Amino acid sequence: MKFTDLDLENFYRVLAPRPTIIVTTVSPEGEVNAAPFSFTMPVSVQPPLIAVASVPSHHTYQNIEKTREMVVNIPSEDILQKLWITGEKFPKGVNELEKAGLTQMPSLKVSPPWIKESIAYMECKIDEIIACGDHNLVVGEVLKVGVRENAIKEGLLDVELTKPILHLGGKNFVVGDHRRTVD
Repeated sequence: MKFTDLDLENFYRVLAPRPTIIVTTVSPEGEVNAAPFSFTMPVSVQPPLIAVASVPSHHTYQNIEKTREMVVNIPSEDILQKLWITGEKFPKGVNELEKAGLTQMPSLKVSPPWIKESIAYMECKIDEIIACGDHNLVVGEVLKVGVRENAIKEGLLDVELTKPILHLGGKNFVVGDHRRTVD
């Protein structure tokens, strides 16, 4: 089997598909913001921590830095087009959830809303922000998790039912709707 070199700036392309999320934030002025991310991962169970990597110039990151709160929303295939709209470059202060036709719901532990059309959501307070090259790693402590009724099967996300979105690169996604078990 032969291997070929890949340009280093595309190293992350082989780490695909990646879970895709929509992060919701609120500015200090109370303006709702939403943006998709695929640079994300759980980092601890005790305490429950999740990390997202964000470009510092994005409105989402600026809100996170100022308010120290975010909500991680897990989208499904049925809102893929709406997810894409949240990633458009709107002027500061524009509510991407409204532009995408998504329903914002009040959170219980943080100010940013969660998205009703999501499979699940995690309300987070920011634990730490670490500069990492051209991105900043935002580590949030999960304060509350909400999940659609019947989305969990045998203790795992029911991917056949919920059809989570995985990012392959650019405008390319994979719908995670087939579960395989190794023996």
